[in-house]
Amino acid sequence: MIGTKRAGESNRTDKISGGDETSKRIPRIGILSPATASGMQDWWKALKEGLEQLGYVEGESIEFVWRFADGRFERLPGLAEELVRLEVDVIMPATPPAILAAKSATTTLPIVFPLGSDPVETGLVSSLERPGGNITGMATMSWQQSRPRMALVREIMPAARHVVLIRHSANAALELQVRESRLAAADLQIELLVLEYAVAEEIERAFEIATGKKAEALLVLSDPLAFSNADRIAVLSTQYRIPVVSPFREITEAGGVLGYGPDLSRLFHRSAPLVHQILNGTKAGDLPIGHPSEFELSVNLKSARTLGVTIPGSLLSRASHVIQ
Repeated sequence: MIGTKRAGESNRTDKISGGDETSKRIPRIGILSPATASGMQDWWKALKEGLEQLGYVEGESIEFVWRFADGRFERLPGLAEELVRLEVDVIMPATPPAILAAKSATTTLPIVFPLGSDPVETGLVSSLERPGGNITGMATMSWQQSRPRMALVREIMPAARHVVLIRHSANAALELQVRESRLAAADLQIELLVLEYAVAEEIERAFEIATGKKAEALLVLSDPLAFSNADRIAVLSTQYRIPVVSPFREITEAGGVLGYGPDLSRLFHRSAPLVHQILNGTKAGDLPIGHPSEFELSVNLKSARTLGVTIPGSLLSRASHVIQ
C-alpha cells in the first residue's frame, strides 16, 4: 500500500553530505490523485519503478508527498494549493480534473501528468510537441478509443440496437468520449442512451435504468471513479445480466466481458523520464506530451458464457488478455 501524508505535514528533508555544511534538499514529487490511496496504487507503483530505474531511491534521492481526493473531485483545488504551499519540486496530477486544479494553483511549479485526456482538445495546451508553460505529461487520447469500443459491441452482438453508456458527471473531460461514442453509435445504427452518476453508489441506478430500457450492453468511459469501482461494476453486470465493455483490463478481469484501451501503467512508467529531465533543469513546457502506442484487448470468456454472449474467434485471436 502506498503511504500517505496528511494535510500540513512536510516531507522536506535536508541532508549534509561529505562534511559539506551546505544542506542538499531531496527533490520532492507532489502526487495529486482524484482517487483513494488504493484506487490507483498499481499505476503509481509503475511511476516509482520508472524512477527507480533512473537511479532514484525513495527517502534518499527522491520523496513523495501524497494527496488523495478519495473520489471527491471538489477537493482537488484545495489539495493542489497544499502542494504548492509545501513547495514540492514537481506536481503530478492524474486525470484532467486534477490537472486543471494543479494548473489553477500554479503557473511556475512544473506539472507532469501521468494520465490525461487530450490536452489540446480540452484546451490545456495548444500543442503536444511543445506544450509551453509549466505543463507536460502523458495523454491517454481516450476519445480515440471510443469508436473501436463501440465496434466491439457490434462485433459480439451483431443484432444489438440499444446500448447504455455511463459517465461520471464531475469529470467534464469525458464529454470528448461521449461525443465520439454518439457518432460511432449513429454510424453503427445503435441507439445510445447516456446516463450520469455523481457518486459510486449511483452506478447501480444506471444498471436499473439500462435494464428498464432493455439495453443489450453497457459501456464504461475512461474515468478514475469507474476504474476504482471495477468490482462493483462487474457484480452489477452479472446481477442485471448486461454485458460490460470498458477501457480497463481490470474491469474485464473483475467480470466485464470486454476491455479495450492503453495499458495505463505504461503511461505512468513513461512519465518518469519527464520528471527526471525536469529535475535536471529542463523546462516542463519544452518536453513533448506523450501518448499511447500500444493497446490491450481483454476478453472474459467466463463472463461471456454467463451472460450468453458469443465471442467470435476472429476477436479472440486479437486479444492480448483472455480470462477463462
